[in-house]
Amino acid sequence: MFAPFLLAQQNAINGFILDETNNPLEFASVTLLKTKDSIAEAFSFTNEKGAFTIADIQSDHYILQVYLTGFLPFYQNIEYKNQSIDLKNISLKTAVNKLNEVTITAVIPVQIKKDTISYNASSFKIHHDDNIEDLLKKLPGIELDNQGNIVSQGNEVTKIYVDGKEFFSGDPAIVLKNLSADMINKVEVIDKKSDEAELTGIRDEQKNYVINLTLKKNKKNNGFGKFSAGIGLKDKYFSNINYNKFSSKSQISVIGKINNINISGSNIQDFLSASGGLTDEEGDDTTIEQKINSLSGNLTTGVGGFNIGHELKKKETLNADYFYNFLENDGTSQRKQISFSRLRNYYSESENSTSNNSKNHNVNFNYENKSNKNSRLFLKGYINSEINTNNLDKTVSYFDDLNELKTENDINYYSKKNKDKGNVQLNYYKKINNTKRNFSTGFSIYSDKLTNFNDQISVSTNKTNNYSYKNAIIKNELFKNNNLNLNFTYTEPLGKNHYLKARTVFTLKNALEETEQNKKKNDIDQPSISYILKSKEESYQSTFIYTYSSEKFNLNINSELQQLYRDFGLEDENNYKIKKSYFNPSATFNYKPKKGENYVLKYRKYVKSPSNYKSSPVVNDLNPYYIRKGNPLLNSEKYDDITLNANLHNFQSGVTFFSKLGYQKVTNAIVPNLTITDNYIQTRSFVNEGNRDQYYSEFNLNKRLKSLDLRYNIKAKSLHNSENSIIDSELNRVISNEYLVGLSLENNNKNSIDIKLGADYSINNTAFSVIKNLNRNYSKQHYFTKIDYDISKRLNINSQFDYYLYSDSDFNSQQKIPFLNASIAYLVSQKNNAILKLLFIDILDKNVEIVRKSNINYFEETTNQTLGRYFILSFSLRLNNQNNNKTTTI
Repeated sequence: MFAPFLLAQQNAINGFILDETNNPLEFASVTLLKTKDSIAEAFSFTNEKGAFTIADIQSDHYILQVYLTGFLPFYQNIEYKNQSIDLKNISLKTAVNKLNEVTITAVIPVQIKKDTISYNASSFKIHHDDNIEDLLKKLPGIELDNQGNIVSQGNEVTKIYVDGKEFFSGDPAIVLKNLSADMINKVEVIDKKSDEAELTGIRDEQKNYVINLTLKKNKKNNGFGKFSAGIGLKDKYFSNINYNKFSSKSQISVIGKINNINISGSNIQDFLSASGGLTDEEGDDTTIEQKINSLSGNLTTGVGGFNIGHELKKKETLNADYFYNFLENDGTSQRKQISFSRLRNYYSESENSTSNNSKNHNVNFNYENKSNKNSRLFLKGYINSEINTNNLDKTVSYFDDLNELKTENDINYYSKKNKDKGNVQLNYYKKINNTKRNFSTGFSIYSDKLTNFNDQISVSTNKTNNYSYKNAIIKNELFKNNNLNLNFTYTEPLGKNHYLKARTVFTLKNALEETEQNKKKNDIDQPSISYILKSKEESYQSTFIYTYSSEKFNLNINSELQQLYRDFGLEDENNYKIKKSYFNPSATFNYKPKKGENYVLKYRKYVKSPSNYKSSPVVNDLNPYYIRKGNPLLNSEKYDDITLNANLHNFQSGVTFFSKLGYQKVTNAIVPNLTITDNYIQTRSFVNEGNRDQYYSEFNLNKRLKSLDLRYNIKAKSLHNSENSIIDSELNRVISNEYLVGLSLENNNKNSIDIKLGADYSINNTAFSVIKNLNRNYSKQHYFTKIDYDISKRLNINSQFDYYLYSDSDFNSQQKIPFLNASIAYLVSQKNNAILKLLFIDILDKNVEIVRKSNINYFEETTNQTLGRYFILSFSLRLNNQNNNKTTTI
């Protein structure tokens, strides 16, 4: 349905590329170079018939260059007068053991080969001190969110490799923030087959999208790295160092970083989650912009680690790494919240001051043996140890619907968490003979231990009668989890691309919770609480899978029978025992009609057991104003998921389009059951009630306007979510609709100046069935422009302006927040390996971030105080710098 739009062309240069025996050559690059300066003006690729088309170009004199690996380059002078030119057949001669003479070779920014999208890093403007994260943000079709999650063509990227080998266990966050962009030759986004499919050649439904970073030739077999340091006003500082030595068989890397300017060296969401303090609710929100814990105030962070990889023999590798991370965060925030119950509405304001600290040690290893053509062995694991401390001072004021202050709560909270965890996973794949008969087996063992010390003092004051009462709670908690997974799969070929698989999976989960709590009310001892809660879950899954696998089609139909057994309860009391059987069908259909087009339709049915948090029979009143208790009688939720993905790239026009449509239905949904007292004390439990429905869509279109030398990107997202909750014994249906549209423009020729501007607009509508007049609408507008200009070969200036506009129907606020950042950089060394940079951050000193949320019976707006204005003078030095060969880019 998209082909007419993508392939529509007007006046163009057309032709066919053939080999010496007149066979068509696919994926030959065809480039137009301006005759006067050899600057690449436009490019295209040949299709499966060897045909190419270059359109949307200006009248001029050009050199046509045709290039394909294994053949000699072809050149032809062309005068284009805005009229179609048919070059008919062009024959390439085979390159036979010849070294090509020095030729004009254009660098093609984006190439697509089979299941790989390859970006040439030199086609995108990067700076001396840019890291991989900065580079990826400039690549069309790739998006990064605030957490460092990577999405390419609508698909989440799960790992990053360097020259095909794991680097710090492939953890994207570490690679993004600690490797330099200028060491990279190409960024390859790979639609990676499963390990089993790579061995057997039978495509299955298991896909992973990974990024492989290929190094520049002058970085291989040489030690290289970078050192940077800076100091500024308000005692701000940073220092980074990395050193790497890669060869064909070995990888050695060392990284280090310390700063107090809110730049982390890893993903800090685990830290923010662990140090969130006294939470008011479990984060079940689902929105387009994934809900995250926000960082406020000042963050000081330090990281250090090393990675060692070695090829023991051909196709047998061992990788290991160690990574240390510490974070210190101090900040303040203000929160406004409108809540409702069946009988009343109320408004609250809170002032929060936090101080969080974390120390984290990580050890990872990965062994792969692909040396035998008939078998593969994978062994990997990790050990993690983490200590988190959190201090929170919080004041909450509650107002009734007449805006009269009714209650004020003052909370002082301290916690210390020690968590150790580890995992070992082994998988073995074996081809029995050349008929593609095969089997696989494996296991996974996971264990963790968490100790948690909580010390809280709270004072609640009734402003109507000025009566106050004080609660003091000390709570010690111990949590242990031990999980075991065993699996076995056998595949029998049925002939003519048809296969039948039999799979069995056994999962065992054991959990232990020990709690001791001492409580005082108005300095009078209350009965202490001490209990041990144990749970055990066993799952047996037996599956038959029919597979049809060919070059263009792949079909998988799964029929799974799952037996689920749960046994949990308090020690020395009667346990709750649940035994259920479920039928879980699923199917995947993958269609690739030609290169550059891919369609995937998936359906999956599965069940989720209630978490220990939701099914615990114990009341948790650590926060006396937000009491939580589980429901041991909960049943498992049943999920039905269906998704449709379409990815299209037209090699002739350079248009890239991808879309994603999805629907999820949850039956027997577990929903919150909330009661609220006159003193605004909330008690939250859970029940199974009705269905939860979610629809979502995503579209992205990227195209180059050659006549204007611009590239544009259009994106659109939508999300509909509908679910129940129980508020003071009354059923409440919460329906939210969220929409986002965005447009960005950037110049294509970035040799001296790089300009990007655009806008995003998002809107959220949330409706509650229990109370009509509290329906909420809020929007966010974001306008941005980025300018990067090389004044000379040594002097560069860079600026970025962001303008945010927030509006809200319920808080009656329209907030306008501009942010302006700038930098000036000067290359001070004749060897082009040292640079001075002056950075100006948050020049307008706005110092705020706004986060919004709508939930089961409330909506809120949080204002976080951020770092604020600061200036830094920095110095960066390449270690063992090698000059790069100059190339012509499009």
